[in-house]
Amino acid sequence: MRDAMDHVHDQWRGLRPDLDVEAILVVGRITRIARIVQRQSDELLRAHGISRADFDLLAALVRRDVPSSPTQLADETLLSPPAITKRIRVLTTAGLVGRLDNPDDQRGYFVIPTAAGRSVLDAALGPQLAAERALLADLGPEARALLGDGLRALLVDLESGQRRMVTGLDQRDADV
Repeated sequence: MRDAMDHVHDQWRGLRPDLDVEAILVVGRITRIARIVQRQSDELLRAHGISRADFDLLAALVRRDVPSSPTQLADETLLSPPAITKRIRVLTTAGLVGRLDNPDDQRGYFVIPTAAGRSVLDAALGPQLAAERALLADLGPEARALLGDGLRALLVDLESGQRRMVTGLDQRDADV
């Protein structure tokens, strides 16, 4: 069974046999899977009036269970600060989150989920989790555990800063 990344890999291997293109098979698949899951999540969550980014922000607020700053939410959701600001604005307008003044910073504020926001998240959570389970349904327990372990190891390295993509300058330095 071959997928689109096998085709991309073969093309690059033919065009640039001088380069090691093996990582395309893993990184390319991670990227494609993330895009597909994002698109499918957006479609599913549209029925609840939210996007995947909205869902992630509401879920972070409910899990944290304390008023949270936009910076804390950006760290938790991995959305950029401008994206967090936009999502907060959209969710505030929709009545799904509220803003509280930060007594320690006159320019800052905290975000909290409203009752309506909690209700939307509660209604969306079950279907979203069921859809995610369905995506993995054809993988047996052992394959899911192996995949999860490998992805966890990579994520821990990336989040800790131990592993990062090497820029051209870094690569020249590494070759010296």
